[in-house]
Amino acid sequence: MNLAIGRDSTALLESYHLRPEVAVARFRMLPVLKDFPVEAVPKSPRPNDSPLYNSIRIRVRSELFPEEGKNKHRQGGDFATCVILGFAVFAYSIYYAFPSVLTGALLGLSGAWIGLTVQHCANHGAMSPSPLVNNLLGLTDDLIGGSSLMWRYHHQVSHHIHCNDNALDQDVFTSMPLIRFDARRERKWFHKFQHLYMFLAFPLMQVVFQVGDIVGLFTKDTEGAKLHGATALELSTVIIGKIAHFGLLLAPLANHATSTVLAAVASFIVVQGMVLACTFAVSHNVAEAKVPEDTGGEAWERDWGIQQLVTSADWGGRIGNFFTGGLNLQVEHHMFPAICFVHYPAIAKIVREEAAKFGINYASYRTLPGIFMQFIKFMKDMGTADQIGDITTVRHRNNELALQVDIAKTSMNSQANVDIGSDSQSIQRNLARRMFNLQ
Repeated sequence: MNLAIGRDSTALLESYHLRPEVAVARFRMLPVLKDFPVEAVPKSPRPNDSPLYNSIRIRVRSELFPEEGKNKHRQGGDFATCVILGFAVFAYSIYYAFPSVLTGALLGLSGAWIGLTVQHCANHGAMSPSPLVNNLLGLTDDLIGGSSLMWRYHHQVSHHIHCNDNALDQDVFTSMPLIRFDARRERKWFHKFQHLYMFLAFPLMQVVFQVGDIVGLFTKDTEGAKLHGATALELSTVIIGKIAHFGLLLAPLANHATSTVLAAVASFIVVQGMVLACTFAVSHNVAEAKVPEDTGGEAWERDWGIQQLVTSADWGGRIGNFFTGGLNLQVEHHMFPAICFVHYPAIAKIVREEAAKFGINYASYRTLPGIFMQFIKFMKDMGTADQIGDITTVRHRNNELALQVDIAKTSMNSQANVDIGSDSQSIQRNLARRMFNLQ
């Protein structure tokens, strides 16, 4: 709810609850504000209105988590957490005792593993049924050089809700002008080389995030989402996290030469940045996941479940799932961000079957090299593709929500012709307010 302060909360609440009745109950707890300018609030997509998403979710509940109220979907990651954090402690111990390019690279691998798995899943609230445990594990993002606060806003509010949206997904537009991920973005002459120089830019990803975190702290904005709900304590974690991160990274200076430590630090930054950037980028930047019509029109007009399916691509299976925290099964992660990643292989089978029933393409590659080669090809093609205009039509339309919005608008526009004191008008006005303010 804090992430949704100052914006439409529907997509966040509905996509994070395996049981839609829980999300509805939460909505009903919120007050209906009289005379609030609800029309001015940008409308959010509605996961619960997606027939595909509902069909998949019903099967996931009944087949994988039949015990209601047990939070089983947030359990199962304890072993992975212990292994990953154990490896990180080992890598740091070696790095501290013997700083070098090699040990820095090893620490970079451990940091990337944490970034892909523990912090990622925990900041989605999916590593444990306990919010406290998730918050603590989420802070590992700060230890590896990121910011758990900034990540939650730009990743969950911007990227997850509006995946591959040219205007609303921060992962699409913040890479410009250096890297062009979408044909709707302006093409520069140097983009024709981006499939080559991107491998020089990816290692610097952590540096970019460091700068972005500090700028966002002062502007209260992550570009993709403003930090309306951030508390003073949460904001303080940005500074505390940076101090902890650089303190750990530079600690070997107490016993080793500056040049040796700086070389190890550089190796850490390069390896962690390269692994994270390449892993995150491939799943949303292949031809199948970048059809402009799939993210055309207004965000609220689209079928949210279909958008998550057609803007992502999977690769690999259980082994890839363990080492990437489920990011290889990107479709399943986007549909169920609040489910622990260890369950994604089982969910993938259901998604594949339901997608086939609905006639929607489900992009999946057998291996990481397979999707990686397609990613490089896509980036090369995008470097020379002509710029196109905005797509105003919706390919996969949310027909139910469009009808409801029309009804709500009609109710609001006709209120002058109805007796001000009538119960029916009061009901209609409340319906309209809930529709645009989405409760």
